[in-house]
Amino acid sequence: MSVIDTVANELDFKLVVTKKGRHRKPRNYRQAVPGQLSEAESSKFCRETIITQLQSAETDISQSGFFRECLETVRPVLAGVKNIICLGLGNFHQCAIARYQLAFIRCLREQTNLAVRAQFFDPVFSRSEVETLHTLGETVLHENLEGKYSAERKTLFFLPHCPKQIVNNLLWRNWDPNRLANIVLLCNSFSTVVNNNPDRLLRVNAGYILRAVNLFREVPLRNNFRFTDIFNDTSLHYLGAIEEVQTPIDWKCTEEPLYERNDLELISKEVVASLEFS
Repeated sequence: MSVIDTVANELDFKLVVTKKGRHRKPRNYRQAVPGQLSEAESSKFCRETIITQLQSAETDISQSGFFRECLETVRPVLAGVKNIICLGLGNFHQCAIARYQLAFIRCLREQTNLAVRAQFFDPVFSRSEVETLHTLGETVLHENLEGKYSAERKTLFFLPHCPKQIVNNLLWRNWDPNRLANIVLLCNSFSTVVNNNPDRLLRVNAGYILRAVNLFREVPLRNNFRFTDIFNDTSLHYLGAIEEVQTPIDWKCTEEPLYERNDLELISKEVVASLEFS
């Protein structure tokens, strides 16, 4: 199957093929029907299919102008990165967008020569998705920290279209000039978050993003990939020169963010626990 055929199948496109050009099945062709397989065989069949689709997506991304531009932007900032943490990827077995985002971070790691395993967490991961990530040689985290990861070493955080409260929690956990310097973020634009929400709501749900928008340098990734709903509104963020910041910075105010239940965007530890015991 060609790359075009594979991508079309992933995105539920239907390609019209003339009768003359229709592919013939080889003799003695026998199609495996998932319903006729054992549970273990079915799981392996699914995993191999997803990995094939992922490899197709990696080829598609790595050969794109979008990715070449992205490398020029991101490569200098990633020097010295020791960890990669990806949060909120979603169900990449079912969702082509999530699969392309997974392909992207794997391509970025390879092309920038970062010799580290990526660590993934999303409370919605299925058991089969966890197994697929393990098969790919990646690490799956099991504790829901709600984004509250401490950056003791320089870390690339890839948060594709994550709730802003996850980013806010990450900034809170590292609200110190030394630890913030260890954070490189690929996520939704800080500027978009701040410009599209009133200050009164930002102070409640994204107070640390509101404070960080003047500290971090933001470089938007030009959204010229052929599928425009995968990397839209994505920016690179990294700490700028603190001495150049015009407004005063309150490093002592480190109150942990609390969110009203009705305003909660992330999947909290309590929600996960209630589902496990329901």
